[in-house]
Amino acid sequence: MSRSQVSLAVVVPRSPVTSPPGSDVTLNCSFSYKAGADLWRVVVTWQHPDYRVVHSFYYGQDQLARQNETYRNRTQLFPEQLSVGNASLRLKQVRGEDEGWYTCAVKNQVENTKGDVQLIVAAPYSEPQLAIGLPRPGDPVTLTVKVVGGYPRPTLLWLNAAGSDITNQSRTNHSVDSRGLYQIQSELEVVVNEAETFTFELDHPVMEQRVSRAVTLHPSTGGLYTDKNPNCEER
Repeated sequence: MSRSQVSLAVVVPRSPVTSPPGSDVTLNCSFSYKAGADLWRVVVTWQHPDYRVVHSFYYGQDQLARQNETYRNRTQLFPEQLSVGNASLRLKQVRGEDEGWYTCAVKNQVENTKGDVQLIVAAPYSEPQLAIGLPRPGDPVTLTVKVVGGYPRPTLLWLNAAGSDITNQSRTNHSVDSRGLYQIQSELEVVVNEAETFTFELDHPVMEQRVSRAVTLHPSTGGLYTDKNPNCEER
């Protein structure tokens, strides 16, 4: 078929689509066709590169007999918009394992075409909240940092005043909420004999999020005091 005869073409986003876990996302896909084309003959299929069928539509209705169980009751097309070339897929209650490439394939009686859309499942973390357990003189100090609402798990670091990594001295716990978002708490116990600065770092490259928070501890005859930090709580 010559290029001048081709009437069917698919357009998909060039950039990845990012969605947090637990939300609904639309993977856009549009197609063009000759005026007066028989839409009853249009077949729309969404699938993974591993040939898992995500959603199929033909003969004017959803055809889900071959749909992969992973997507059961979580997908939707917009059949009323096929006449304007909308073959987009609505994916509900996004999960971490949904991340990857999706192929939007459209065909009619004589032509077929397709395009690939990348879905990234990610969410930024909240502003770190730092709490300091103020001990009696001479006792260790506990620094506690909490971050919530992000995905996937970030890299967490604790650094001392010299910039050395002391993360192996910390304790970090992860939990996941009902939407699949992480809640993370990290504790570092230190002995402070002189003024010293400790830094907490969070690196979340998929969202281009990098956060660094430092606190300086000062021992004194009355116990311990800190440089004020707007996100620091003493307890």
